[in-house]
Amino acid sequence: MTKKLIITLFIALILLPLGLALGYSFLYSIGAVGLLSDGLTLEHWADLFRGEFLSSILYSLWVALASAAIALGLALIFLFTLRNQFEKPGTYRLLFLPLTIPPIVVGFIIFQMYSGSGVLSRLFYHAGVVSGAQEFPVLVQDPYGIGIILAHVFIVFPFFLLVMLNVYKNENLNEIGRVASSLGAVQKTIIWKLHLPILMRGLFPLLILYVIFFMGAYEIPLLLGQSSPQMISVLILEKLQRFNLGDIPVAYSMAVWYALICIIAISFLLIKFRKKRAI
Repeated sequence: MTKKLIITLFIALILLPLGLALGYSFLYSIGAVGLLSDGLTLEHWADLFRGEFLSSILYSLWVALASAAIALGLALIFLFTLRNQFEKPGTYRLLFLPLTIPPIVVGFIIFQMYSGSGVLSRLFYHAGVVSGAQEFPVLVQDPYGIGIILAHVFIVFPFFLLVMLNVYKNENLNEIGRVASSLGAVQKTIIWKLHLPILMRGLFPLLILYVIFFMGAYEIPLLLGQSSPQMISVLILEKLQRFNLGDIPVAYSMAVWYALICIIAISFLLIKFRKKRAI
């Protein structure tokens, strides 16, 4: 009874609202409902592949993959070099501090630090490194999303490190390394052939979810991103809120396709991951 109740609540509170939202978005995108609905059409879907949608998806994917890769790399470096320090209770608790800061606050901090008129630019000016704000590298609202990536790395790096520390401890990787060392394995082999595969196996599902989360982030890209191309969530909401009512079905079309891409990608990767674990 308890299991059935939990499944019912999960369907009622999560799957049902999600299904209704996707269903309404789909109907709006094909002209079945809406303010300007005049019959079924795929015109709005066709417009996606001639406009900003593809460039926005690719830009969002680049920012998400770059953020996750940098945060993962930093977490691995800190894990293998300073693990003993982070296993101390006081230092371990400090890793939770960045996780308490809201994303919008992180975005404001990055903007104030790295914009052309920010703290770092002024320090460089007074140090004589640059002669004006125009000479300072564009790190915020730039074409490559550097400011967005910096903010995301700040948010997720401590979380990745916390997860890795727990996986390292729960999987007894320290003992595994000692056994491998006693059998003649060098430290480089232990890290690359033993520790890293076990860590990535424990982190892989979380990594997938965070890439999807980064792609759909809104507050930080809105503050630190450029006007074109935009992160997909910012682009969708902008089209929904424009005065041009003709953009609303396009926004719903974008939302449907983005949701389908996320669902298919997550399902495929997690199925492949489960098969590998089963083997």
